[in-house]
Amino acid sequence: MSLAEVTNKFGLPGSAVNVAESAILLTYMFPFEVKHQQSPYLTGFGIDIKDGRVVRWAPVTGMTGKTLQAGGSQGSFREQSFQVFLATDNLTNVATTVDAEGSADASDLKTSPAMAFEAKVFAGSSGSGRPGEQTVILVVSDQDAAKLKGLTEDNFGKRLLIVCRNKVIAAPAISAPLASRRLMFTVKDATVLDSLRSQ
Repeated sequence: MSLAEVTNKFGLPGSAVNVAESAILLTYMFPFEVKHQQSPYLTGFGIDIKDGRVVRWAPVTGMTGKTLQAGGSQGSFREQSFQVFLATDNLTNVATTVDAEGSADASDLKTSPAMAFEAKVFAGSSGSGRPGEQTVILVVSDQDAAKLKGLTEDNFGKRLLIVCRNKVIAAPAISAPLASRRLMFTVKDATVLDSLRSQ
């Protein structure tokens, strides 16, 4: 199937991220919101395109119940460094701070991260109607996707602290194992993404 056939069949994607020369990851999100879902649920699908042809399809499973709406405020960022912590024990108060304030300072996190990785970043309107809220998709390598899959499978129901540039930008609950190279979550305060645009 060609790129043209994909867009003819499904329309314009919610995101199109160039991951390498002649390689594109398309993401299509379903236009509905799932609230308080406890079991794994599908929020969309991703398509890997190389040299204009489809090479892989993958489901996008939700961690927060939000969907990325096409046509909203969108932007892509260059590759960024991220760390992920499990919000257990003394880190649960950090997740509470993110819930209340939209972000938290990560300089006081004394434990080692569960993992660190590089990812391409895409952000767009979450479609929730809440001002300042954005849906973020991190596109990771196959190797990091496998590690994240293991981490999310082993810690179902727990919360992740996602850290970028020494700031906790989100604390999503793990509601499904990562099933593709796309890690999707909601940022409550979109201003935390401004530093990613500026450098």
